Amino acid sequence: MRYGKKFLILLTVALLLVMALPVAATSQPTAERATRSQVEGQTIKVGTNAEYPPFESVDEEDNIIGFDVELMDAIAADAGFEIEWVNTKWDGIFTALASGEFDAVISAATITPEREEEVDFSNPYFLAGQIISVRAADAENVATPDDLAGLRVGVQTGTTGDTFATEIPGVEVVRFDEATLAFQALGNEEIDAVIVDAPTSADIIANNPDLNLTTVGETLTDEFYGIAIRPDFPELLDAVNASLVNVIADGTYATIFESYFGTLPSEDFQEGGTGVVLLDTTDPASVLNYVLTATFAGDAEAIAEVACADGELPTAEDLAQFTGLNVDLSGLEYTVTVDGDTAEVAVGGSLLLEGAEVAASDIFPEPAHFVLEGEDWLFCEAASDVAPDATAEAN
Repeated sequence: MRYGKKFLILLTVALLLVMALPVAATSQPTAERATRSQVEGQTIKVGTNAEYPPFESVDEEDNIIGFDVELMDAIAADAGFEIEWVNTKWDGIFTALASGEFDAVISAATITPEREEEVDFSNPYFLAGQIISVRAADAENVATPDDLAGLRVGVQTGTTGDTFATEIPGVEVVRFDEATLAFQALGNEEIDAVIVDAPTSADIIANNPDLNLTTVGETLTDEFYGIAIRPDFPELLDAVNASLVNVIADGTYATIFESYFGTLPSEDFQEGGTGVVLLDTTDPASVLNYVLTATFAGDAEAIAEVACADGELPTAEDLAQFTGLNVDLSGLEYTVTVDGDTAEVAVGGSLLLEGAEVAASDIFPEPAHFVLEGEDWLFCEAASDVAPDATAEAN
């Protein structure tokens, strides 16, 4: 029997045994367990650069409004904390967060390795991408980054659009403190194009028809936005992740999304979904977290993407028994032991199962096994019995 199927059977038996016990026997509250209760009743200072519609902006009465604001308010309501909003400049926002000026930042911020060195990020809450905007009269002349050679391209300082434009050969990058200022400069013929996130570009162009601008070509990147958390506040990170899943699953996220973008979000973010977990296949712990998340989401295809090719893997029918469970995995802790091209991941900490806290050792008594293929760790049966011949690709 291949390890993936064996792991599923062990998980099923363990869950059935634990759920058969009285709640008092399974519940194990500890001071270390990071749950929503640890931030409940607190006031969380949230920074944002309210110059990036439709995600965050300031209305005529000086209220901070936008998609990010409504989403964060919904997360706070679910987690039980209050928000003190702080409108701040984008440049230096992550340094300010890391130094404790804020507890969190939600500001259409792309999750990048460089930013993750400074702050922590929640699971993704939005998929976006950079796009080129030009004056409508120039739309036939520009469609791809190659067409921008020799042109002046506006960006917002310190954004992923700034990074992308800087790497285009022959482009003169012109930086602005605000995205709206870049579009105004484009309309005034001070620059030749703008590279900014597609949703924001569309919103600014739609709300400023007098500028006579348009987007061109396809999106240039695939980027996930995340909520940044100061690195010494793991309780808040776990609370935000848990409540993000809740507001997605109950349909709140989809309602907010449709009100701003006029369409439903992708299936992962619709009612009943659980969102997206980023996967780092160079880290066995990340792969196991991805497998467990996929298990409770009933996503057999996701598990197959990170498993050894010749393993007997669970089917969607196998996983159906897990999809109705109310599970919070944010309290799990992973210990990785690497031995050459094999690894084991032991699961510690605890999880919330139907509202009761359960020790991870009750559900995961045995470590999960992994085999290294190239730079990717694959979820496998016992490493000594398998020779992997497939490479996993992260979504």
